[in-house]
Amino acid sequence: ANVGSRVKKFEEEFVAKIGVKYGLATNSCTSALISSLVALGVGPGDEVIVPGYTFFASCACIVAAKAVPVIVEVDDSLTIDPDDFERKITPRTKVVIAVHMRGVPCNMDKILSLAKKHNIKVLEDVAQATGGSYHGKRLGSIGDMGAFSFQYHKIITAGEGGIITTNDERLIDRSMAYHDTAAC
Repeated sequence: ANVGSRVKKFEEEFVAKIGVKYGLATNSCTSALISSLVALGVGPGDEVIVPGYTFFASCACIVAAKAVPVIVEVDDSLTIDPDDFERKITPRTKVVIAVHMRGVPCNMDKILSLAKKHNIKVLEDVAQATGGSYHGKRLGSIGDMGAFSFQYHKIITAGEGGIITTNDERLIDRSMAYHDTAAC
């Protein structure tokens, strides 16, 4: 019988709901984060900004991409403090991981403004905020890439799994090339 891929169908339906063009299902959100960092060009010697309050995978993925995590403070929302983010930027800063913690969106206006000013890419960690939005846009559609989790304790669960979202065909191709050939 000619049965289409259920994974492909899920990817298509998920990205339509989030409001982006491309999605890649992964075996976990950690794999989605690692693959996204590699797609964004992160490597040895690069720094990636990450908030101090997050699940450890947000930092572990940076190390797995052979980069250096730079921990920043959180504000009253318990998400990344944009002022501390700005203070921690160096010439080696390549990406900021905006972790939407416990369903609360980060201050994406300020994060995007700082990222643009300093030529830094934005990776949204949406593991704990699937379905959330910020000023009418779905989380995971605002930055350069988004990474979601379907782990047992998450909002949408498949027991385990994740997905990468982006509007950039080059980034989805790069993340697919890494994910499909690496051990993640």
